Amino acid sequence: MNDKDAPRTAVAWMLFASFSFGSMNALVKWTSAEVDVWTTVFVRSLVIAFAIYIIARIARVDLVVHDRKNMAFRCFTGLAAMILYFSALGLIPIGQAVTLQYTNPLFVALLSGFFLSERVHPQVWALAMVSFLGIVLIVSPDLRTIEKDALFALGSGFFAGVAYLYVRRLKATEEALSIVFWFAAFSVVATALPAIPSIAYVISDPILMLALVGIGVGAGAGQVGLTYAFHRANAAWVSAFSYLTVIVATAYGYLLFDEILDTRDIIGGIMIICSGIILSLFQVGSTDDMAEQE
Repeated sequence: MNDKDAPRTAVAWMLFASFSFGSMNALVKWTSAEVDVWTTVFVRSLVIAFAIYIIARIARVDLVVHDRKNMAFRCFTGLAAMILYFSALGLIPIGQAVTLQYTNPLFVALLSGFFLSERVHPQVWALAMVSFLGIVLIVSPDLRTIEKDALFALGSGFFAGVAYLYVRRLKATEEALSIVFWFAAFSVVATALPAIPSIAYVISDPILMLALVGIGVGAGAGQVGLTYAFHRANAAWVSAFSYLTVIVATAYGYLLFDEILDTRDIIGGIMIICSGIILSLFQVGSTDDMAEQE
């Protein structure tokens, strides 16, 4: 059995990635009461940019950007997704936020025709409808009013999906580490100014600073886990296990923040997750890019 045919190892790496991302979500939630989203994104991105730069230097990987236009669009859409997602984590239950953010594979599938001139299969439209009904159950629990804070997470799923599509374009010209590095570097520059007022306060609180660094470490460790998982087994098969992050995040919400999802949230989440898992069997290409996006 070669490295690309090791399903048990792939699942182990995916479990590691899910725990890492789940821990990151919990830390974002915990720090949101004292730190604004700009500072959280700034520190998180600074940690990842520094780590990726060191790794690239050691591995002698070229970080030069060859397709600046698509890299810029990838950075803008990825940053929008991250800001919306971190904002949602501070406003709604973790499990709810993660579930809605995981609508991004459906946006990838539905938008691939426009971005990549790929045919959208009828099965995808059917799955999109199932997922949409799940979204309605979460965003509009009583089917009359809209839970506005949940729209931040849904918006994050949309922009993350668009960012995936730009990553797929960039894979033809850019190194994977370069895509991750420049997204992190761009996020550092874009959030530096609004983050300045909070930096002094964060530095003065070692525990808070450690938590923010932990967010970056969790995100970076999750990326490593995803990368190794997708290199050890079939991408479509492995991507189904990425939804373990929803379970881990929901468990954190229950254990640390006393968050309990109601029946509509659970049913809606199951509909979204099942649609995403089935979709992964049709859209193998988009799952290969997850490590570059997170």
